[in-house]
Formats: sequence, structure tokens, C-alpha cells
Amino acid sequence: MKLRTNIIIWVLLSTILPLIVVAIGVTNYSENTYQREVKREVLSSLNIISANLQQSLHNQRELVLGMSRAPALQAILPSLADLKEGDIPENLTPQRDQLNHYLEGFQTILSSVFFVRLLDTNGNSLVKVSHNKRSQAVYDSLSGIRYVEQEIQSDTLGHLLSELPQNEVSSILLPHDRRKDKFQNTFPLLDSVVPLYYEDEFVGALAVTLVGAELDRIMDHGLKLYKGELLIIENDPENAETHGQLLYGKEQNAYFNQIRTRTIRLEQTFTQNLLDIAAAQPDGVVTDTQNNYDLYYVEMLPYTNQLSGWLVVSHIDSEVVSAPFNRIRLIISGVALTVLIATLFLALFGARTIIRPIQDLAIRLKKYADGEPGQCLIKKQHIDELNELCSSFNYMAETLEHTQKERNLAQDMMLQSNKLASIGQMAAGIGHEINNPLNNILSYTKLVQRDLEQRLKLDRNNEANTQLLSDLNDIRSETLRASEIIKGLLNFSRQVPPQYKVFEVQSWLTKTISLVQQAANEKQVTIELDNQYHGSLQGDPTQLQQALINLLLNSIHASPANSRIQINAHSADKMLYIDLYDQGEGISDEIMDKIFDPFFTTKKEGEGSGLGLSISLGIVERHLGKLRINNTQHGIHIHIRLPLEHTAQDEPHE
Repeated sequence: MKLRTNIIIWVLLSTILPLIVVAIGVTNYSENTYQREVKREVLSSLNIISANLQQSLHNQRELVLGMSRAPALQAILPSLADLKEGDIPENLTPQRDQLNHYLEGFQTILSSVFFVRLLDTNGNSLVKVSHNKRSQAVYDSLSGIRYVEQEIQSDTLGHLLSELPQNEVSSILLPHDRRKDKFQNTFPLLDSVVPLYYEDEFVGALAVTLVGAELDRIMDHGLKLYKGELLIIENDPENAETHGQLLYGKEQNAYFNQIRTRTIRLEQTFTQNLLDIAAAQPDGVVTDTQNNYDLYYVEMLPYTNQLSGWLVVSHIDSEVVSAPFNRIRLIISGVALTVLIATLFLALFGARTIIRPIQDLAIRLKKYADGEPGQCLIKKQHIDELNELCSSFNYMAETLEHTQKERNLAQDMMLQSNKLASIGQMAAGIGHEINNPLNNILSYTKLVQRDLEQRLKLDRNNEANTQLLSDLNDIRSETLRASEIIKGLLNFSRQVPPQYKVFEVQSWLTKTISLVQQAANEKQVTIELDNQYHGSLQGDPTQLQQALINLLLNSIHASPANSRIQINAHSADKMLYIDLYDQGEGISDEIMDKIFDPFFTTKKEGEGSGLGLSISLGIVERHLGKLRINNTQHGIHIHIRLPLEHTAQDEPHE
């Protein structure tokens, strides 16, 4: 995998993905917290509505209880006791009229009262007032009493009424308005019934059928949070007919103040899930993910003597609650996409910034490994690590090149030393072999020359003898020159070990320059000395002087007229450094590797033997020093490095 791909993956894994995960995690956490707060707020609002409903129902019960204690109703109780015994009181009719008149006026004041009935012990209606109008007693019975409604054929109703708690309002479902021969009107609320007692004996009951105008008003003005729809659903698992019916729902046109001909229900799945969950938990929230809505509910017990309850529900669209967070997610997605694009662009740019120097370094390393010189990275990088990497490569390349140069130089020196040693051995053998014939030639030429000189004394006009003597002198001269060359060869081959002693550098340099001053004057060359070291040097002054003279003579020979030779000397790190600069034409690259070879010379024939630089190199190296000759822009630079002191182990053995 390429570095660019790795960088992009690392950037994604280390920045974008954690950022998106954190953003989504924070958003989900915030949404969950918000939904818990919504749940708390909505349930709190529903509890308030439930409390208001409970208070309204309590007030209605107190109203009914107050009606049961009215004087007009208390006055008819003795007659009800007589009816229970089977006697029909004479004053029953006026008492009925008086009670009807009272109830008509009462119903005029309170519109929430729909039906008011006075029931005997069997549950038959003796008095009925509805819509501010009394009902006439037109229905005959076997007991001889006329009822205002058809006689109830039920043995259980009377028993049920007699079992109701005394001086309390109970809620029951009276059969009077739900008979098959009627329109089967359905009232959302149960009938409120107060049992009537005369002298601690059950004599009848006051039954009030209420409609929920006040309950509708409470629901209509209830706080509808988050655009929710308020509902009231009856929760009565023991009564399959009323269980799950909708008591109030504005959208479904269902109200308490409403006479219904049928039971209003919501969708089966809507109510069933809610009722099942409400059976286990009195309040909470039900989420329908398929239809995307939430049902917040609280359960209330509207009737004191019934286990049936009401579920006060707030039907809220889930989108309303999650809309802010959907927008936040959309914004996060947009921001994440923008950041992703920007990060990818920056990652690509950063990768290129990193990869280009690395690729360049790899190319240079390959070229460097292939032997191409000059592959150092000169340009500095903006990234510290890359800059350090390039610096390390530069250092490595420079070190390797320097080491290579040192190795090559050492190898050249070793080859030169081996060459000099081989040539020295050969020169010693040749010198000894040639030296004897030369000595014989000199001896014979000396004898012949002496004989010719005697003859010329006797006969000076003999031209033949004179020419012969001249030729003998030339032979002797050339033989002597050959002898000097052989002598130089023998001296070169012997490599006489230096005789170490301590001498002053300043006086040694001055004396050496004086020995070549005549040659410099003849060439009109000025020799200048700048000595920064005025101490002593341990070595063989004669040999070192011979080496320096050879170098100076070569520089004088190569220097043009009216030029100068500069000699600088200084010491550092226990070493003496002598630098010699001339203003000659320099040495061509073709012969630079041959200048230390014995017998190699650029001088004209007869002007030099080619042994001067070889002898100088041998002397310097025998003193454990180094001799370098390099071209400069204005001539030659000769560099000599000599140790200031020598130990016994440094001295060469015989």
C-alpha cells in the first residue's frame, strides 16, 4: 500500500471517523436526553389535565350528593318507604310534582345534568327530569303504581342499588337508556347514583346521568405540547363493550358532551398496543415506528367505586420531536462531508508534501547506489523530520564521499609506495650493475686522455689527437652525468631512515629558502615566508630540507618571471602545516596521477631526472607525514603535514 493511501486512511481513522462518531454519539445522547425531557414534560402536562378532570368529576359527585340531601327529595323518602312495603301513599303525586319542580329548576341552573331519576328499590323510575322537563307517569305496573319509564325487569338492579355505600356517590351503568327497545343511546360517563335511606332502611336511589361539558372544556383548553392531539380512552378490561372506546378526541369528533348511538373506537392496532402496555405500566410512552408517532399516556381512575380507568393520551408525531435533531444530523452530515472533502484535499496536499521529498530521496539513493555522484539534497524541507532525513542523507553522502576520497587517496599512496619500493629495488640492482661499467669507462677514458695529452705535448699540431681528446672529454662528461644519475638512483633506493632531532622551524625554513634563492633570482621569482609557528620540530632536518628544496625548485621552474611563491606555516593539533603556493600554469589532469612516479618529468631532456617529487614524497612519508599537490585558480598548492613530535615506536626500523 502506498504512503499516500496510508496517510489518507490514517487521517480518516484518526480525525474524520472519530469526529463523525463523536458528533453522532453526542447528537444521539442529546436526542435521548431531549426525548426524556419531552416525556417528562408531556407526562407532567397530562398529569395536570388528569388532575383537572379528577377535580371536575369530584365536583360533579359533590353536586349529586348535594341533590340527594335537598329538602324536596328528603320529603318523599317516607313515601318511598311505604312503596317498599307495598303500600301506595296518598300524597305520592303531590310529592312527585314538588320534586319535579325542584329538579326542573336545578337542571336549568346546571346544564351538565342530562337525566335525573328517582328510583324505587327495584330500580324503576318514579321521577324523571330531562332537558328541564318532567316525564309523565304513564306506564302501569303490576303493583298499581304508574312509572315514568317502562318497568325494569331485573332482579339484580335492585340488589345492586341496595349494596351501594350509604351517603356516597357511586358510578354504575344503568340499563334505562340502553335497552333494545330504545335507540341504545350511549353516554361517555357512567350514571352517578346515591342510595336513599329512611330510618336506616334502603328505600330507593337518586340517579343522575351527567354529560361532560366541563370535561370537554378542560380537554379543549389542555396544554397541547409539540402539536400533540389529546385523547381519552377508556381502560376497562372486564367490560369488552367499553374497553378501548374513545371518550374524547377532537380529531375524531368525539366528546363527553355527546349522546352516541354507537361506541367510537380508534384503530385496533392503535389502541391494542397502548392498552396492553398500560396494563403493566400506569404511565409512559408507546412508539409506533411503522406509523411514526408516539403515544404519551397517564392512567386515571375517574370513578371511586370502579376499577375501570381512563388513559389520558397525547398523540404526537415523532417527526415533531426529532425534527430539530434531524436538522442537526443533516447539518452534521453536510459539515462532515465538507470536512471530509477538505481533509482529503489537505491530506493529499500533505501527502504530496511528504511523499515528494521521500520519492526524490529514494531516486537519489538509487542513483547514489549506482555510482552517480552529487546526489545530495541541498534544498531544505518545511517538515522537521524530512529536513532531518535529508540532512542525514546529505551527511551520509558527504561522509561516504569523503571516506571514498580518503580511501582512494590511501590506496593511491599505498600504490605509490609499492611502486616506489619496486622501482627502488629495481633501481638499486640496475645502479650497481651500471655503476661498475661506468667506473671502468671513466678509468679507461682517463688513461687514454693522459696518453693523448703526452702526445699533444710532443706534437701540438696533430689535429687528429686534438679531436680525439675533445671526444674523450665529452665521453667523460656524459659518463659523469650518468654516474650522477646512478648515484641519485642509489640514494633513492636506499631510503635512508631519518635521524630524528629537534630543530627550530623558523631557522630551518629560512636556511632552506636561502639555498634556492639564487635559482629564484635567476628566474626573477620572489619567495615570501609567513610563519605562524615559532616552535620546534622533531625530525631529520637534512632530509626534510632536501624534500622542501625539491618542491621549491619545481615551483621556481614552473613560475613565470616577476611572480612570487608564498610559503605559509602554522601548527594545530600537534601538527605542522606548510603550504606552498606558486603562480605557474598548474598541472594538467592527464598527468596529475603520474607526478610522483620516478623518472617522470615535464622538463626538457637533460634538465631533470624525474626523481625530485618521488624523493620528497618518500622523505615526508618516512616522517609519518602527508604530501598533497593540487591545482588552484592561480597555480599550484603544495600542502605538507608533519607531526611535531615522534615516539620511539614511530621511528622506522632498519
